[in-house]
Amino acid sequence: MTVTWSGTDERVAALSCRAGCRVDPALRRHHDRLLAVESDVDELLELIELAVTWGELSYGGVNVVPPGQWLEFAARHEWRDPDRAARIFSVATDIALRTGRRETPYPLTDEVATTS
Repeated sequence: MTVTWSGTDERVAALSCRAGCRVDPALRRHHDRLLAVESDVDELLELIELAVTWGELSYGGVNVVPPGQWLEFAARHEWRDPDRAARIFSVATDIALRTGRRETPYPLTDEVATTS
């Protein structure tokens, strides 16, 4: 498969599925986007955003590969840098499936330091 960088027609090396990758046709688009996370920063950010919001938003009816399958997904595909791909999907899975949630959001500025 050839992956296109977001927003351009630049092509990256063909990535392939290993034996055992049987993607549901309904998930093909997301499957192909996941293949791009190693070389496309926008797709990597999309994966992290999906991971961060997985427990907070309802993804019912949305055709995405769920976080519980991301490590298996990584193992069933060829990557330019297999260790980096494993790290990407491991971190995303850890984020999506974490059980402890913060009661308050992380501060975006130094406001917390001045109010403590």
